[in-house]
Amino acid sequence: MYELQCPACNKASQYNFLDYLLLCPFCSATFKFHAETGQKELFGDHYIVPNLLDAATIKELALEWLRRIHHKPGAVDKEFYVVDVQGFSIPLWIVSLEGHTAWKGLVRKQNRSIMSHSANDFLVETGQFRRSYRWAISARSNICETWGLTRLHEPTEPISVEWDGFPFDSTFSRGRLMAEEQRSAYEGRHYFEFKYANSLPILGIQVDENEGLRRAQNHVELYHYKLACLNADYLIDYRTELEVAGIQLIHVPIWKVGDIYRPKSLARHFYRSKEKRLIIDGYAKGVLSGELAMVYHDKVMINAYVTALAAAFFFLLGISWHPALLLVSLFALMIAGFSVFTSLKRRAAKEEEELQKLSASIGRSSSTSQIKAP
Repeated sequence: MYELQCPACNKASQYNFLDYLLLCPFCSATFKFHAETGQKELFGDHYIVPNLLDAATIKELALEWLRRIHHKPGAVDKEFYVVDVQGFSIPLWIVSLEGHTAWKGLVRKQNRSIMSHSANDFLVETGQFRRSYRWAISARSNICETWGLTRLHEPTEPISVEWDGFPFDSTFSRGRLMAEEQRSAYEGRHYFEFKYANSLPILGIQVDENEGLRRAQNHVELYHYKLACLNADYLIDYRTELEVAGIQLIHVPIWKVGDIYRPKSLARHFYRSKEKRLIIDGYAKGVLSGELAMVYHDKVMINAYVTALAAAFFFLLGISWHPALLLVSLFALMIAGFSVFTSLKRRAAKEEEELQKLSASIGRSSSTSQIKAP
């Protein structure tokens, strides 16, 4: 920490020089400090989205979301416990840009067999599409410091997301829990002042606009490549041109909620409680991302435990009372074994899919570096 005078109000304060932009705690001015020359440069394109929530309201919103997705809404207050509520005002670089993509590919004829690979089974088609974005990029060095921020982009198209950026308008307009009409987070922004954070910690800006712009362009190019692949069975060629209109810095209120599910039914003997998390927008009151209390693996394993105990029970009953119950025991044991096999197979397939994505990402990176090499 070093002491500097603000170039706007001339008041001295302590600043962290690891931050790219410095924020005056007295007048809320944003400025750059050039350590080599000692010059200070005011940065004016800085905004903040007001935080309209507090911890108590966030807790109630989290419980309301759980009531909507839980199979027994009335049991949420008894079985779910909110154990952690934290809020931050996170800096994002918002890049306004437009992407135009032209593609060419082979499309299989609908009246042909899928197993056939004759040249007559495909048509050569071309197309193009144009989309405009306000693309958000984290201005923090560690993009994983807050859970869920690296996977906020959930497109309606059936594609996998392999980047940390997201289209700001569409992402922050979904998942709202309030019925009343509200402006979007971007429309509700103000010029940066600490008072709009309403006691939320203001996280510092550690990434400059050049890196934010570069990452946004890479994300949109990859996004358009995946969209182009949806139009053809075999993509032959594609080209994306980007037009950047501008870049802004916006602090956005984000709340992280941790909850634990402790069922009151017999499932409590087979389910190990784990903390699940939610990300809630502090302006529009929407759940941006959330984890379910019980996923497919948990349900299948509970079924395996129950049927395994039933198999043991009927086995003992068959030995001591009637041999016919041994068939019931065998049937229950088969169900338990099939449940475990299904769960392990699905988990292995998921891990293999993630490994393939990683390999493909590394392959694309190496191909790009070879193309750019002189």
